[in-house]
Amino acid sequence: MHNQKTKRLTLAALFAALTALMAQMVLPLWFTPVPFSLAIVAVFLTGAVLDWKTALLAQGCYLLLGLAGVPVFSYFGAGPAKLVGPTGGYLLAYPLMAAATAWLTARWGRGFLRMLGAMAAGLLICYTCGTLQLMALTGSGLWEALGLAVIPFALFDLLKAALSSLLAVALHRALRRARLVVWSL
Repeated sequence: MHNQKTKRLTLAALFAALTALMAQMVLPLWFTPVPFSLAIVAVFLTGAVLDWKTALLAQGCYLLLGLAGVPVFSYFGAGPAKLVGPTGGYLLAYPLMAAATAWLTARWGRGFLRMLGAMAAGLLICYTCGTLQLMALTGSGLWEALGLAVIPFALFDLLKAALSSLLAVALHRALRRARLVVWSL
């Protein structure tokens, strides 16, 4: 029992750290306040590899670290201003996105296409939360917000999901061999 909790906490911490690392891999875009980031790859992997509770914990920890002032958000950002800013809705969706992806992956299976479908569903959660907050902050309509923060990213985010699905299959196998799997199939 204690060993299982230790594994869960360790994996949650590792995936929170991976998200912080990947969040620094950004490409600013001149037409939108939302940067092109690889953080979503870490969120996809969190959901595809961990059970839903550990995935929720991992991304919740990531947000709490940033909220507490640890520079884990893109451009080494931190603090509450990031969570209430133009990208805050996307960030706040990370725990829900990871948990939903994990939950769906557990039900649908851990094959490439099944995980890709679970990640696409998680991405919809992220887009919905982020778009709603962006609309509220900027006063923009739905189509304008989608044009700023969803449409330019959708194809690339689906490509990131495909890459993440491939990585997750390999990572899941490695974790099973290392006996670090914390969920039952």
